[in-house]
Amino acid sequence: MLSLNFREAATAFVLLTPLTFAACASDTPEPSGATTAVYNKNTGRLEQIVGDRDGDGRIETRAFMDGAQLQRIEIDRNGDSQPDRWEYYLPAASGANVASGSEPAQIERAEEANDKAQKITRREFYTGGVLAKIEEDTDADGRVDKWERYEGGVLRQVDLDLQGKGFPDRRLIYGTAGEMARVEVDPAGTGTFVALASTAAGGKR
Repeated sequence: MLSLNFREAATAFVLLTPLTFAACASDTPEPSGATTAVYNKNTGRLEQIVGDRDGDGRIETRAFMDGAQLQRIEIDRNGDSQPDRWEYYLPAASGANVASGSEPAQIERAEEANDKAQKITRREFYTGGVLAKIEEDTDADGRVDKWERYEGGVLRQVDLDLQGKGFPDRRLIYGTAGEMARVEVDPAGTGTFVALASTAAGGKR
C-alpha cells in the first residue's frame, strides 16, 4: 500500500538524517524518484518529506513534519496532482524520544475521496495505531452506507444499508480468523438483527 511504504520511508529518513542538516533547505524540492526532505530555510527544522515514487516529476506523497514528529500525510493515489487520501497522526507521548524510534508516530484516522468530486467518501478510525472501524459512502450520495468494525485489526463485522434508507439492514459477522460466520438482517431498521436463516424459515425477508 502506498501510504504504508511512504510512512516507512519517512520514518527511516527521520531516524537516519540529522535534523540540523539545513544545507539542503528548500521551499520547492525537485522530485527525484525517492523521498526528499524540506527544511525551514530560517531554522533548519524539518517541515516536510515529499515523495515521487515513479520519478515522473509529480509529488505523490507529502508528509508534514514538526521536526521529527510526523503530523499528517497527504497522498495522491490516481496521479492527478491532488491528494485523495489524508492520514492524521497522534503526537508522541510526553517525554518520548521520537528520534530514537522508541515512540513511532501512531495513525489516528484517515480520510479518502473516492469520487470525481473529491468529496470524502471513506473514513478510517484507529485505536493505538490499529484499525478499529471504517465508515464509507460507497455510492457517493452523501450518506454512509457501509460500516466496518475491527478487533485487533481483524475484520469482525460489516453493516450495510442495501435499501438506501440511511440505516443498516444487513450485517455480516466474521470469525476471529476472518472467516464468514453468519449473515443477519434488520429490514425494518429497528436495530435488532436476526440471523438470515431464521428469518427465511419464518417466511419473511
